Amino acid sequence: MSSPSRLVPQLLVALLQRRRFDATLRPSPAFRGFSPPTIAAALAAIPRLLLPRSSRRLCPQRPFPSPSSAPTRRLAAALTLAFLSWSHSDANPRRPAHLTEPPLRAAALSLARARALPALFRLLRDHAPLVSTAALTDVIRALGEEGLPRHALAAFHRARQFHCSPDAQCYNTLLAALCRNGRFKDARFLLDQMERPGARCGPDSYTYTVLISSYCRIGVETGCRKAARRRIYEAGRLFRRMGEKGLEPDVVTYNCLINGLCKTYRVERAHEVFDEMLRKGCSPNRVTYNSFVRYYSVVNEVDKAVKWMREMVARGHGGATSSTYTPIIHSLCESGRISEARQFIIEMAESGHLPREHTYKLVKDEIEKAHEEALPVELCQSIDAGIKERFQQVLRMKPIMRSVTR
Repeated sequence: MSSPSRLVPQLLVALLQRRRFDATLRPSPAFRGFSPPTIAAALAAIPRLLLPRSSRRLCPQRPFPSPSSAPTRRLAAALTLAFLSWSHSDANPRRPAHLTEPPLRAAALSLARARALPALFRLLRDHAPLVSTAALTDVIRALGEEGLPRHALAAFHRARQFHCSPDAQCYNTLLAALCRNGRFKDARFLLDQMERPGARCGPDSYTYTVLISSYCRIGVETGCRKAARRRIYEAGRLFRRMGEKGLEPDVVTYNCLINGLCKTYRVERAHEVFDEMLRKGCSPNRVTYNSFVRYYSVVNEVDKAVKWMREMVARGHGGATSSTYTPIIHSLCESGRISEARQFIIEMAESGHLPREHTYKLVKDEIEKAHEEALPVELCQSIDAGIKERFQQVLRMKPIMRSVTR
């Protein structure tokens, strides 16, 4: 059976050559036939091979990619529809008996990634009996990742038309898509509907975690201190409402709120949440401690930052990594405590964590200015080799950076 990685390029060549998907386009005699999993895998590979990955992670301020990617999206949509139609038509002698849910689900996701919205909704409407709640949830998630919250909301409201009933995961996915794109009013309205007595799907811990995380993230990113405080206040109010409904927050919920409180300089409240976390038996992890480490490093209370790092290791709640050492080293350099910064970068490298290039260069420059003892030669060689390897790995993953770095 041909693999999707080999099948899709052949189909793409046929489409570029304007060859019709009819009886003249016959598979090889050695090909044993299309199965629904093969068709679904080939359809799922189309957006992965054609569409740029950068256009799938969009910020709320720029929800649409550059116009140059529009022809590629049209090509992906045309290839999806042409292959789906041909694979189940009489022109294909080795077609499956009938269309099933996996190929339809893969085609819908491919059209959502390609932003072919009329074709997407037409496909779902024409094959409504095959649309499952899980497939609708995946489509909503894809539309949210593509920066199309209004169409994700439209897909959710068409659930009855598609003969499927949204479940809690579908509601939570829509909430995440709305919050991801800054549609907080719509998200709060949806939460109010879920909280009504007799609602089909009531909110769970994940529902509130999505909203709390989004409020904290947007609050931290905004440049207005008043707006940031208001967002954090809304997150705290949702956190309290969570307890009123008898829902226990997990470590992710606590981490989101603590991180937002620390980044908006409400460390007293962050300590209260941390104490409540311990009191309720929820074990903190490295992310929890890193929030306090970053806060105390920023406000030049580096001794407290070191204390939090040591307590994390002593209590067995996690190990110090590069994200833990880096703010401490930068704060020590800014405070003129170069010898301590030198010891921490040695400790960091000996524990198997490679420092960032900027951090490594900062420490070396400060050591030279302060006429302190230089870093060991073997250690410098190891760090230089690690940084070079990491840079080469990035170039292999993102070759477009070659022209920028040269």
